[in-house]
Order: sequence, then structure tokens, then C-alpha cells
Amino acid sequence: MISGLESKLHGNESILDLGCGDGILTEKLSQLVPKGKVIGIDASVGMINEAKKSEKENLHFLVMDINEINFSNEFDLIFSNATLHWVKDHKKLLANCHTALKSGGIIRFNFAGDGNCSNFFAVV
Repeated sequence: MISGLESKLHGNESILDLGCGDGILTEKLSQLVPKGKVIGIDASVGMINEAKKSEKENLHFLVMDINEINFSNEFDLIFSNATLHWVKDHKKLLANCHTALKSGGIIRFNFAGDGNCSNFFAVV
């Protein structure tokens, strides 16, 4: 999921990880942008508490529901792994992501399991 991103990043980008869970992948993303910033969000307080153990200068975690993201023109990359099939309103999610992305920004989403993205693609 992360492989291949190295060639698209310069090391100073801002990344948002939607549904970051315990932050393991989020921490790996932060290694790709040592002069940038990475924010991981998850609705689970327990997961964020675990993720916060790996916080550092360019890596932070917030308790936040994916449906409530309210960033504007802030991220070069929005990343999500095996989470978005739980989101009920994909249209709202995509609108919020569009608002949060900088011009020319990248979205990298992975859906767990066959068929989990059918509703998402119907919205797109």
C-alpha cells in the first residue's frame, strides 16, 4: 500500500491518514516525509491512544470521525487502508477529501476485501 509512494513524494509533503487505527502504517508514512507532516485520524479513542505512543515532530494523531474531517487545502496526500468500506456517506467523504487536498494532491485508498468498494465507485 505504501510502496510506490516514495517516487511521488519529495519528503516535505503533508499527509492525512483516514482511519489510522494503531498508527503503524501512519508512522511508516511519516518516514517518507521527514520534513513534512503526517496526521492520522480515527474514531476510536483506544486506537488513537495506542498510536500516540509513536508520535514525533512530524507525526500526530487525532480522535476524529472520517465523516467529520474539516481540513481545507492542507494535504498533498490523503491515504486510507482497509477503512473506507465502513463509511456510509461516500459522497460526503469525497467532498471533504477534495476540500482537504491541495491542488494536484493525491488520494491513495485501499479497500479490504472483494466487493467492498462497489458503493464507493458508484459515487465516483
